[in-house]
This record gives sequence, C-alpha cells and structure tokens, in this order.
Amino acid sequence: MVDALQTKFTSVYQQQQFANYTVDGQVTGIYKNAGTFSYIRVFGAGHEVPAYKFGTLEVGQAAAQMFTQIMRNQSLTPT
Repeated sequence: MVDALQTKFTSVYQQQQFANYTVDGQVTGIYKNAGTFSYIRVFGAGHEVPAYKFGTLEVGQAAAQMFTQIMRNQSLTPT
C-alpha cells in the first residue's frame, strides 16, 4: 500500500532499500526514508507500537525513539 502512494518523494522512496531499525542496538524492525517521508515496520508490534517490548527494551522505548525523531522533524535513525 505504501509503495502505491504518489508523493514528491515517490521516486526517491522507490530507490531506497529497507534497513534495520535498531533501538539501543537491538533490531526492532525495518525502515526507509525519502525526504521527510519515512516508513517503519516494527516487528511483532502490530498496531500497538507503544506497548511493544522486546529483549531488554522497556515497554514503549521503540515508540518513544520513533516519535521523538519524527517530532524533531528528523529522518528515522537507528540507535
């Protein structure tokens, strides 16, 4: 569905490859950025990313990292 979106970033987005999205070094999903458009899939979270807990991560830690980066108008970046 995301691949069918038509935005000013479509051509850049289609050229990008998915990369691992990590939180404190733990792979939590995959993501890609194109300009200010980002797509992320958090493994095993479904629609409940704020309740996501994996490995040694705290509940909500993955959501907090993603939300903070977006609210700072930053591209998603693994940590």
